[in-house]
Order: sequence, then structure tokens, then C-alpha cells
Amino acid sequence: MARITKPLTNTEIDKSKPKDKDYTLSDGLGLYLLIKSTGAKLWRFNYYKPLTKKRALIGLGKYPDVSLSQAREKREELRALLSQGIDPQIHHQQQQQQQQQEEIKHKELINTYESIAWAWFEYRKTKKNFSLDYQKDVESLIKRNLLPHFGHLPISQITAPLALKAFKQYQDEGKLEKLKRTIQKHNEIMTYALHRDIISVNPTANISKEFDSPTVEHFKTIKPEDLSEFIYTLNHAQIHLQTRYLILWQLLTMTRPNEAATARYEDIDETTRLWTIYIQKGIKESDKGRIHKITLSRQALALLREIKKLSGGKTYLFPCVKNPQTHVNTQTANAAIKRMGYAGKLVAARFTLNRQHLP
Repeated sequence: MARITKPLTNTEIDKSKPKDKDYTLSDGLGLYLLIKSTGAKLWRFNYYKPLTKKRALIGLGKYPDVSLSQAREKREELRALLSQGIDPQIHHQQQQQQQQQEEIKHKELINTYESIAWAWFEYRKTKKNFSLDYQKDVESLIKRNLLPHFGHLPISQITAPLALKAFKQYQDEGKLEKLKRTIQKHNEIMTYALHRDIISVNPTANISKEFDSPTVEHFKTIKPEDLSEFIYTLNHAQIHLQTRYLILWQLLTMTRPNEAATARYEDIDETTRLWTIYIQKGIKESDKGRIHKITLSRQALALLREIKKLSGGKTYLFPCVKNPQTHVNTQTANAAIKRMGYAGKLVAARFTLNRQHLP
């Protein structure tokens, strides 16, 4: 006849004291309380594995965190599994694996390439060297070059072969500069995900090595000895007087086309002969960013007086004819130079070759 175990009581458990060696208090049906020599009281469930019939042990928690009644409820749950031929330990492992898989699927649904790309974009917008114009350019690149290939995929599923297949079309089309910029922005997005533990590795980090690099085409220029001929041509060209002044102003100040075209009177101090150019790097218009100062030569000041007579000296040195409240197009000088017969020989950007910027 099987021995009948007397169930435990809360009083018995509370009064139990640690001894020199560990000992147990049985509640029956495989459940017992292990009293450690350290004073810890731990619930255990002892059972036979359904297939191998070997003994196995499952921990059910620590008393009093797990009460007597809670330990008995857990025991009955485990006994119900055993009655169906299910090993509680294997069942617990399967549940953990299933939960982990569900968590992975949930993360993948949230962390699509598109969602991470826009999260990176918002983060990048907080940086000072991300102007409004550059923002529009990058936003367009994401929409046109990246999202059609990867947008719907979990970012963790982006592989090097997948990226190679997506970007190969740009090389086949000969659009190497577009290819370079697309890979750069793609890897910035992947690095953003890597640094935030969204992915464990960026498999496309070195993918640019698989493609051709764009050939650097230097701006066209003329030799110093040909400059006098260019000035003569400029002075006799059938172009608007303001355009002639614009090209001369850029030559005398060694500035870029956009800097010359957007020059404002308020930034020029004729007393100190200084023109301050603000290199706007921030998003806000009030954030003027870095500056560099240009000392105006005697010839530049003389030209400025002529420019002022033509423009009226209001806001811009070179106002737009149709809308004087704004400046001329930044490509006006280059367009005029082409009409003068210098197409393929010179662009206005080369006027800046030897200029040194001051912080």
C-alpha cells in the first residue's frame, strides 16, 4: 500500500528552520519544499519523464514569493501535462522558443527598412550640417533609390547579395555618382540601426568595393595667360550689363557662383573693405553657421560703386529682373560664359581655385 503523505501547512513551513544540512518537507504528489542550510526555502516538483521514465526536477520558485497554494496550482498544471504524455520541461522550452519567435516577428514588423530609414532621417535632421536643401535631396534619394528595393523588408533581412542586385542597375546605366550617393546613404541607415542594436551586423558595409567609382571630372578652366583675352571678350560680349558685373565681381572676389549671385549690401562694410559671407549650415535661417571674410580690393570697391548705381543699393547686389526682392539665378554667370564661346573651356566655379576660407 502506497504511503500517504500528509500535506504541508503554512504554519509548518513558517516554523521550519535551517539545519547544518539541506532537508525537505514533502507536500505529496511530487511537490516538496527544500530548506537550504542558508535559510532559503525553495519549491521543487519531482516527476518521471513520460518517454524515458527517468526522474526529473523542476524549480517552482522561492517561498514566500510563491505561496503554498500557488505552488500546488503549479503542481496540478504540471501533472495535467504529464497525464497527456507531455514532458513539462520540454513544454516550457517550446513555449520559450515560441515566445522568442513571436518577439522576433514583432520586431521585424516594427523595424522595417522604411521605418528605420525615416527614423535615421529625423535623427540626421538634428545635425547642423543638414540644410533644408540637402534634406530635400536626401528625402528624394530615400524615396526613389532605396525604398523601392528594401522599404517593405525587415532591416535585419537586408543582405549583401540583395543590395548588390538592387544597386547594380545604377552601374549598368552608367549613373556612378548616383550609385555612390545611394550606397552612402544606405550604409548610414544601416549603421544607425547597428548602433541602436536593431541589427547585430551590417552585411553591406563594404559593398561599394563591388562597384566602379565615379570618375572625378574637374571644372574646366583657362590658363592665366588667356585671362586678358577672356576679360576683353567679357567687356565686348552681348550680355546684360548686370551679368557682366556679376562675372567681374566673382573674378575680383574669388567667390563661388552662388555666393556672388546672392551677395547682399548689408554684408559689405565699405569702411573696413570687408565682405562677410555666411556659410549656412543649420536648418533654421537664423543659424548662419560658419563665416569667411573677403577683403575687397580697390578694383572691387570701384566695381561695387557701379553695381550700386545699377541695382539701386537695396538688398542684393544682383537682383532678379523679374522679382527685385530676390537675387539672380546662381547659374547666370555660367550661362553667359557659355554664350561667350567658352563652353567646355571655363566654368565660373574655377574662379575660386586659390581662395582660402577663414573660419
